[in-house]
Amino acid sequence: MTARLRRAASTAALCVLLVACGPPESTPQVLPPPEAAYVGSEACAGCHARAFERWSGSHHDLAMRTPSPATVVGDFEDASFTKDGVTTRFHRRDDGYFVDTDGPSGAVESYRVVYTFGIAPLQQYLLETEPGRLQALGVAWDARPAGRRWFHLYPNERIAHDDILHWTSDSQNWNSICADCHSTNVRKRFDAGTGTFATAYSVMNVGCEACHGPGSLHAAAPEADYGAAAGAIDTCAQCHSRRAQLAEGFRPGAAFLDHYLPAAVTPPLYHADGQIHDEVYVYGSFLQSRMYQEGVTCGNCHDPHTAEPLLAGDGLCTQCHSETPRPDFPTLTARRYDDDAHHFHEDVQCVDCHMPSKVYMGVDDRRDHGFRVPRPDLTQSFGVPNACNGCHEDQSPSWAADEIARRTGPPAPGAADILALATTQRFDAERALSEAAADPGLPGLVRRSALLALGPYEFGFSQDAIAAGLRDADPFVRLGALEHLSRLPDAPRLAALRRLLRDPLRAVRVSAAPAAAPLLAGSVSPTDRALIEDALEEHRAVQELNAERPEAHTNLAVVHAACGDDAAAEAALRRALDIAPHWIPALVNLADLYRASGRDAEGGVHLAEAARIRPPSSEAAYAYGLWLFRQDQSARALEQLQRAYELDPEHLRNGYVYALALHNAGEGASAISVLEDSLAKFGGHRATLEALATISRDLGETQAALHHAERLVATFGVRYEGLLREIEEGG
Repeated sequence: MTARLRRAASTAALCVLLVACGPPESTPQVLPPPEAAYVGSEACAGCHARAFERWSGSHHDLAMRTPSPATVVGDFEDASFTKDGVTTRFHRRDDGYFVDTDGPSGAVESYRVVYTFGIAPLQQYLLETEPGRLQALGVAWDARPAGRRWFHLYPNERIAHDDILHWTSDSQNWNSICADCHSTNVRKRFDAGTGTFATAYSVMNVGCEACHGPGSLHAAAPEADYGAAAGAIDTCAQCHSRRAQLAEGFRPGAAFLDHYLPAAVTPPLYHADGQIHDEVYVYGSFLQSRMYQEGVTCGNCHDPHTAEPLLAGDGLCTQCHSETPRPDFPTLTARRYDDDAHHFHEDVQCVDCHMPSKVYMGVDDRRDHGFRVPRPDLTQSFGVPNACNGCHEDQSPSWAADEIARRTGPPAPGAADILALATTQRFDAERALSEAAADPGLPGLVRRSALLALGPYEFGFSQDAIAAGLRDADPFVRLGALEHLSRLPDAPRLAALRRLLRDPLRAVRVSAAPAAAPLLAGSVSPTDRALIEDALEEHRAVQELNAERPEAHTNLAVVHAACGDDAAAEAALRRALDIAPHWIPALVNLADLYRASGRDAEGGVHLAEAARIRPPSSEAAYAYGLWLFRQDQSARALEQLQRAYELDPEHLRNGYVYALALHNAGEGASAISVLEDSLAKFGGHRATLEALATISRDLGETQAALHHAERLVATFGVRYEGLLREIEEGG
């Protein structure tokens, strides 16, 4: 008897028993439906031959394969590549493909190629450095017809064996970084006790079930609804997004934010206006677009089985943007776009202007999916790239902006303006950012960025926007508002936490949990305590899923410290440093933990180490500078704070603290200069004006001090009238 028949027989017997022996009003037990299992793409081929044929040979099909003459495209005929004094040799033996290159210790070792990774425009190779741990080699094969060469993914950087970008480092680890998107139904299976992986998958590549879900039930009963979700945004986003993983087992049709937390649209991942900058893939840019807001999905433009565009050239765009627009998108304007009256050029495609591209991984040209209007005026203001000057390199952004204004009029402000404004920290941006955060006509990711930018502001606009954002229907808005939950008074903050810890989406609940942790040290009701503990348990489960990453242990340390368990916090941070000795957040947090627990002197070792790491970190220099001040080492502190300011002059805090250090060192004029630069760049923030007023007063520059004090009174009210009188009387 098969398992299915046994289950059916057992169910039938149970029902008979209940009918015969139970009271008349009893309800028969309803067993849960059987769970679908993964059966592999070949099981789909018989009924779905056309779809299977189109998928075969696609980038998804070839995302990961065992090495063979049919799958390896690189030259393994005793070829070699030399960089940074290391020669990497590619060769074959009867039992497979091999690479001789520098290993974790720097010595050259021989590694078997375990899998091919990708197909075009480049192919990488996965090597096993220890049982179960696979690493993506940094020397890749240029698979373009005009390429056909070995090349390094970081050609302009010298990468030693202990560098964070070396192929043996955690940043190049397949199990943690790559597997979830190159195979189907991946289970990472990291053992934190031994530091080893036993990663498994149901299907080696990105198969049918990666986009349609496990297929056993459909294969057994083809007439039943499968709930296919290929081409849906969240289905594609599980891989085509820059995100953190919250849970394994994503299924098409499930809530994306129950399994992943996408990165915010902020620098350095994105340019100030939201254009792609780092390797962010597609989701974050597409969700900024008007096309997304109007209901366009990935499947409207891409064949979900080949992953290629549905139509070639401008035909892909003019299927909607034409004199006869598609009726399923009623907001489209009936107009001809593929002519000179619209684009002013000969031999140009829509994507050249509306989807500018950037090269990643040395040879991979990827297009921005924000479908934005070229804005050279934002290049003038914020230094972001624009499509016009991408071609007209001999002209200035000013020329391009004037040309567009002359031909089409001034650009209409939109999401790009809000995103750019959010990066400025300008004092006069608070109202506009707060209004944008509350505007349901803007994409949720844009509103999230507006909320994230409200940290330096202190007027009612931002506090009201944060309070409203915590109740917003859009989860991205709730996530943005969560970052500033501490700004709310106690009662509304607790009320907000009660809602957020019960949020229907895991991403919101997990993000709210650390903010609730300090409440456990006080007097809370049994109901609230249970709610907080459940949320913290869910937060812990997310960190354990990612226990191979130093970020996870740093996140755990923050919660332990908030709960008053300094020993557990220290242990978690030390575990993070065991994994990644140069992990700056752990070094800085460990020093701060020592400071908070009366062991400040011990923190200097960790901060000095953080300040030595390359590339240099503004955050590390800033934290080390403050520590040196606390140790009465003012001269060395000034050096570090100057370094922090020079590394990141766009951070309002860096200039302010550096100016105070200069004043403390008797360099008042230099302090004034730094603060005036800050005033010109960021506007009249209270701390900047207060420092200018007091330092000018101390230097005997009474008129300047009065000017700044008057601005303080005019902007911030009576709290600065005493300072103004003091300066007037002293002058």
